[in-house]
Amino acid sequence: MSTISREEFVDAAIDFLKISDRINDGWKLCKNDVDKHKSYLRKETFVQNQIADGSTLLKAEYVIFYNQSYGVPSFSFNVWDSSGVLLTLDKIREMSFLNINKKDFYSVITQQEHPIFFRPYFMIHPCHTAELLNVFKNKTKNTIVTFLGLITPLIMLRMPLEYGL
Repeated sequence: MSTISREEFVDAAIDFLKISDRINDGWKLCKNDVDKHKSYLRKETFVQNQIADGSTLLKAEYVIFYNQSYGVPSFSFNVWDSSGVLLTLDKIREMSFLNINKKDFYSVITQQEHPIFFRPYFMIHPCHTAELLNVFKNKTKNTIVTFLGLITPLIMLRMPLEYGL
């Protein structure tokens, strides 16, 4: 199992942010010097959702934070339609880049209270993150880039190739 410390998470977040700033990708690092467990990366953006009769514009918020219980980066997000209504988990699944059945999708993504913001967010469950990251231990330049590379097909997050260079 490959866990990381809070300090390793913050270091990886700083390195990740340098790339984001260089390519103008929009991620922000929100550091909490009082409680370092509450430092996180955040990105707000708009995404196109392709539907049968065209496309719709959605607002998305992505947050990467350190999961103290599991010792890994965790990913949370919310997506709203153009009228400001939070999308349901079923709608999120329909928009996923992967064709995945309900049961499997719901075992990976759930909606729960965010441990930093204390309001509902969709979360990628961190239970297998350490195992996945272990495969790439000593083979990755940045744990957060690797982590995002593994989960982006589920969540409509486009990740520029420059992160991997």
